[in-house]
Amino acid sequence: MLSDLIDWRLPGIGVGVALCAVLLTRGAGAQQNGPWDFRAPRITRPQLEEVLTRFEAAARSTAYSERLRAEARSEADSIRARLKDGDMRAGDRLRLTVSDQLQLTDTFTVSAGPALVLPVVGSVALGGVLRSELEGAVTSSVERVYRGAVVRVALLTRVAVIGGVARPGYYALPNDALVPDAISAAGGLTADGRLGGIYVERGQGRVWEPDSLQAGMRDGRTIADLGLQAGDRIVVPVAARQDPESTIRTVTYLLSLPLSLYALLQLVK
Repeated sequence: MLSDLIDWRLPGIGVGVALCAVLLTRGAGAQQNGPWDFRAPRITRPQLEEVLTRFEAAARSTAYSERLRAEARSEADSIRARLKDGDMRAGDRLRLTVSDQLQLTDTFTVSAGPALVLPVVGSVALGGVLRSELEGAVTSSVERVYRGAVVRVALLTRVAVIGGVARPGYYALPNDALVPDAISAAGGLTADGRLGGIYVERGQGRVWEPDSLQAGMRDGRTIADLGLQAGDRIVVPVAARQDPESTIRTVTYLLSLPLSLYALLQLVK
């Protein structure tokens, strides 16, 4: 329900505080979350349109500074773009399960258009389709050929898992997967992998720091909830290793101290 997305009980002060909070924290990337987060993966079209209405109202309001109004206009433009273009992009991978249709129960790649080309069914247009609308769009096309078919669609996100894992590399994970699922796909932690220090990189920066990511993991947030995108990197730090030669030198030095002190005492007698 929309009430789950946005709290309208304080239409004046509440909306103002929410707007300031979301705009002042703009740039936090995937860590942004809350009632004004139009990037939420499961948001429906009516909910997205309702959020757009609020940003447009804020952009026109003289109650806010010009900077906040400009930020609101920018966010409103982003929402309109999402409503128009949808969430699907060429190269996205979808895992389909279609009852009694083995040729359609497989993993498929979204082609240019964007569109999904399926055996027998043909091309399924995905332009303008939100994630929340994806299963319905595919089901509608499949049912034209296979009446009554039960269709399940999972959007896969290809992320890298690197660092202290057994098999570092890229893995295509369903959006309801958890960070521990990604680590398991990479063969699990190595002996020196540090689970508590995991963070997520995107481009040249981080979108999830260790503390906030740990909180998200404890809350059971999926990679979709965390806002992970194709190409993001889940980094598992490796515990620092002690150089064996350095350890031997240190031990030798410590063992020599009593002898050195004894020699010094003999000299001062």
